[in-house]
Amino acid sequence: MKKQACQHYVKGRIDYRLCTNNYQCENCEFDQYVNDQYAVHVSIKPVNVLDVEGFKIPHGFYLHPGHTWVKIEENAEVRVGIDDFALRLLGPIDNIYAPLLGKKVNQSSPDILLSRDKNEANAMLPISGVVTDVNLKLRDNGSLANKDPYSDGWILRIHADNLRGDLKQLMIGEETKKFFKKEINEVYRIIENESSIQLSADGGTLGYDIYGNLSGVSWERLIKRFLRSV
Repeated sequence: MKKQACQHYVKGRIDYRLCTNNYQCENCEFDQYVNDQYAVHVSIKPVNVLDVEGFKIPHGFYLHPGHTWVKIEENAEVRVGIDDFALRLLGPIDNIYAPLLGKKVNQSSPDILLSRDKNEANAMLPISGVVTDVNLKLRDNGSLANKDPYSDGWILRIHADNLRGDLKQLMIGEETKKFFKKEINEVYRIIENESSIQLSADGGTLGYDIYGNLSGVSWERLIKRFLRSV
């Protein structure tokens, strides 16, 4: 019998895998597993949110220095996304691509791809494990993450294989607050020293498309400094 690729590989859902059931999907346990993973997962909007000069992250979310977040769910499953700061820094995102279902990923690997116009950026994964779900809506409409970064804008789910160890490398609570303040101050420094934008006497408020409103600061400069993936 000729070996053929699994239909879920053809659809772009998983890494390469051979069909072992002659395309009799109704009798395939793996097909059922994949379809279960692609079922709609309810995203509960966070209620308690830490606000640092207008930038937000919910309480209980862990933060990676590359501005990706982790929300622990059940049975070593975590949900992953990009934080409010990075999305406001880069402005409206056109597309977000995550590793495919079933792929083994590592903490701090730059495996999330974002694009805006002709610009691209890689964001680092905050945790190691196996990808169990991907938010496919973001492939065609990345701005969903801008609108709702901590619920409907989630990017992928991972079954963590070293959850306790990986979490030690992340920030939460007061650590996150101090980190955000440092990052915000660095944005103001860049605006004052490298951009032609004039700040008001009180420093002004950073908006929802910092890159789009900066003059004289390159996309690559912001990616290297804040996403830390290059």
